[in-house]
Amino acid sequence: MLRALGLRSSLPSLTSDESTDRIVSQALKLEKALKAMDYVLDDRPTEAFELLKDHEEVAISELAYGVCEFLDATLGFEDQTMRHASEILSKAETKAWREKGISEKNKISASSVYPPGTEYAVAYAEANLLNALLMLMSENFVEAARALLKLRRAYHTLDTLSKSMERMNNGEVTTVAEAMKNLGLGSVSTPSLLSTDSLNSITHFADVPVPFKEQQLKDKEVISKLERIYRMRKARIGGSHIGNPPVSEVVRTHLGLSDDPDTTDGASDTVQYGNPEVSSVDEYIHSGVNLCFGILQVVLSLLPPGLGRVLSIVGFKGSREAGLRMVWKAAQERNIHGGIGLLALLVFYDGPFQFTDVDFDVPSISEMKNIGGQGSDRMDMSPPAITVEEEDYEDCMDLEDDRTFDEEDDNAYEDCDDNADSDLTSDEESFVSAEIALQTTKSSYKYLAQEKMDLERKATRGDGDPTILHPGSKLVKTLLHARALFPNSNLWLLQESRMLAGRGRLDEAVTLMDSAKPSQMKQVDALMFFDRCMLLVFLHRFERAGREFIALIKVNSYSHALYTYFAGACYLEAYRMCETGLFVKGNSSDSVDPYKKEEYKKLAEKYLLEAPKLIGKKKFLARIPPFEMFINRKYKEILQVKRETGLSLVECVGTSLIHEIAYFWNGYNRMPEECLRLSMKLLGYSASKTVDPELDLVNPETERPYTMITESREQSMIRHTLQALCLRRLGQVKKGMTVLDEGVLRYLTESGRVNPRNKMFKLTENPWLYPTALYEKALFCWKLKGVDGLQESMQWLKKSQIYGGDDYELSTRISLKTKAAIDRLEDLDFA
Repeated sequence: MLRALGLRSSLPSLTSDESTDRIVSQALKLEKALKAMDYVLDDRPTEAFELLKDHEEVAISELAYGVCEFLDATLGFEDQTMRHASEILSKAETKAWREKGISEKNKISASSVYPPGTEYAVAYAEANLLNALLMLMSENFVEAARALLKLRRAYHTLDTLSKSMERMNNGEVTTVAEAMKNLGLGSVSTPSLLSTDSLNSITHFADVPVPFKEQQLKDKEVISKLERIYRMRKARIGGSHIGNPPVSEVVRTHLGLSDDPDTTDGASDTVQYGNPEVSSVDEYIHSGVNLCFGILQVVLSLLPPGLGRVLSIVGFKGSREAGLRMVWKAAQERNIHGGIGLLALLVFYDGPFQFTDVDFDVPSISEMKNIGGQGSDRMDMSPPAITVEEEDYEDCMDLEDDRTFDEEDDNAYEDCDDNADSDLTSDEESFVSAEIALQTTKSSYKYLAQEKMDLERKATRGDGDPTILHPGSKLVKTLLHARALFPNSNLWLLQESRMLAGRGRLDEAVTLMDSAKPSQMKQVDALMFFDRCMLLVFLHRFERAGREFIALIKVNSYSHALYTYFAGACYLEAYRMCETGLFVKGNSSDSVDPYKKEEYKKLAEKYLLEAPKLIGKKKFLARIPPFEMFINRKYKEILQVKRETGLSLVECVGTSLIHEIAYFWNGYNRMPEECLRLSMKLLGYSASKTVDPELDLVNPETERPYTMITESREQSMIRHTLQALCLRRLGQVKKGMTVLDEGVLRYLTESGRVNPRNKMFKLTENPWLYPTALYEKALFCWKLKGVDGLQESMQWLKKSQIYGGDDYELSTRISLKTKAAIDRLEDLDFA
C-alpha cells in the first residue's frame, strides 16, 4: 500500500543475523530494565534511574522508567509527579508500538510461543493501562475521555493475549518450557562457555527460540550476551542481583519481629518464584498479561453498577474472581510484575480499606445449628424456624465443619425420599413428589454453598487455593519472600505491618513501623506515618496519635485539614477518657495521661477550630477531598450547637468524632476486644438519656449523663450504628441488630418498621450514615442467618446501593463495599 502511494515504510528491514542480534540485545535490555525496577522496589531509585539512562532510545527502558514514575506518582498523588509519569508512559507507548511494527515486519519472534512483536504488544498495553489510570485520577473531563480510549486499547490487547494464553494452558501445552519442546525448539537452557565442542553440540537457546546457524555459534559476542542474560535471570530469581543476600539465606517463616514463629502464619514451606530456564521474554509476556489484565478485571468488577453497565456496552467486562486468579499468577513471578501483583493483593486483602468485609464470610450450617446454649448471644444465632416443608432437606444438610464431600453426601440427598408419607392419594402423591423435587433442588443449592464454605475454610487453614475472602498462608509466604528480597524498602515493611494489623496484632504492627529507617521514597514514609496514626487510634493511644497527626503535616501535603481534624478528634477523646476514668489497661508510654485533662481539652479546641480554615488549601486531583467536605459539615453542626447553648466548643460535640471517622478506615474490624469494649463505652458519653446501661454512659458521682447537651436523633443514630458494630464484633450479634433496628433503621422508613420492602425517607443531614446503616443491616442478617438470610441480606444491600446514588459524602467507599458484598452473595446464590 505504501509503495503504491509512492511512500516507503519507516520501519527498517533486517537480515537474519541482524534479527538474531536484535532478539539477544532486546533480552539483555529487558533484564537490565527488570533489574532497575527491582532497585525501585528496594527503595534505591537513584541506582534504578542510573540503569535507565538509555530510556530515550530504548522502548523497554522507557517503559521501565514510566513504571517507576507511576509507582512514585500513585504512592504520593502529587500532581506534578503524576503529569511527569504520564508523559513518560506516552513516550513508552509510541516506542513500544514502533518496535512491535519492526518485529512484525521482519517476522522476528523473540518468544517461543507467541507471534512476532507480542512482547511489545504487552509493553504497549501496559503503558496504555498505567497512563489511563493516571489520567482518570486527574478527574479532568478531556483527560478522562482520552483515558477511556487508552483503556479500550489496553483491554482488547490484553483480552486477546489472555485468551491465547488460556488456549495454551487448556490444551496439551501447559507451560512455556513444554511449549518450546513441543515446537521442536530443543533445550531450554543457555549453554556454558566451556568449550568449542560443547557449543557445537547445542543449537538452541532459551532466549533465542530459533535454531542457531553454525557461524552464529562461533560468534563469541552473541554467545557471551546469552550467557550474561542467563546469569542475570538466575541471579534475579534468586534475589542476589541487586547486591542483597540470596532470598533463601534470609527469608523468614513468620510475620513480625518476634523470635518465636507464629504457627498461624503458616509460611514454613517455600513457594517457587520464577524459572531461570524460561526465557526473559516469555516470562515478561505471561507475567505482564496476568498482572495488567487481572488488575483491569478486578477494577472493572469494583465499579458502581451504573458505570459498569455503561462500560460493558463498549466491551469492558470485569470478573473479580478471574481477575484475582490472574493477579495471583503474576505475584508468583520474580520480576516487577510479581512485585506490583503482590502489592495489589495486599491492598485487596490487608489494605486499610476492605473491598469485601470479612464479616461476609460464610458460616457453615452446622455452625448455625450448634450456636445456642453457650452462655452468651455470641452463639445465639439460630436460623429462622424451619417449616414442615423444609425439615426433610434441612436434616440432610446437617454436615460437620470439616466433613469431606464424597459419595456419602450425595447419597444423603437420595435418602430424603424415604421421609415421604406413602399413604397418599394420587393427587397428593403428585403434590408431594413436586415438593420433594423442590426441596431436593434447595438441598443441592445448599450443598453447593456448603462446598464453597469448605473451600474457604481450607484456604483459611492454608490447605487450598486463595479465595476472594481468604488468601490463606500463600499471601504470607509471598510477602515474606518480598521482605527478604527487598530488605531496604519501607514499602514492604509497611505491607507487613498492615498484614499484622489485619490479623489483630496492632501492637506488633506499630512496633514494626517504629523500627523503620528513613526512606528515599518519601511517599512511602508518609503512608506508613498515616497508617501508624490510625493504628494508634484503634488502640486508643490518643495522645500519641494526636501528636503524630500534627507531625504528619510536615511529611505529607495530601490534606492538612484532615490531619488537623484527626488531631483535634484524638485530643477530644483523650479528654473524655480523663472525664470518665475509662483507660486502656497497662502502662504504655503512649497511653492517655489522666493528669492532662485540661491540656487535652485546650488542644482539642485549638485543632478543631483550625481544621476548617485549611479546607481547600490543597486540592486532591483538582477537587476538595471528600473528607474535607465531611469536616466542613461537622464543623457547622458543632457551631450551631455552640450558638444555641453558649457552651465551649468541646462540650458541643455529640457522638465521638474519632470513633465516627475510624469507621472509614476499617477500625472496628481491627480493634482488639478490649478496645472494642472501651469504644462502646466511650461512645456512650454523648447519650443524654439512660436507656441501656451497657450503651449509655453515666457519671457514677452525679448519676447523670456526662454530656451537657441534648443528643439529637441524628447523633443518636450515628452512635447506635457504631455501638451496634462493636456488639457484632464482640459476638453479641442479636443485641447488636436490635440496637441498629431500634436506634437507627426504624427512623429511615416511612412506616417506622424495619423491613427492606418499606419505603425509605430521603434523609440528608448525615449523608454517609443512611446507606451505611442499610449495608450493616445486611451484614447482621448474614451473620445471624447465613445462607438462609441470603435473599434478605441482598435486599438490604440493594436498598443501600440506591439510597443516595452518588450524591452523599464518601460515596465511593460505601458503594464499593456494598457492590463487593452484592457480588459476594450473588456468587453464593445458586438458586
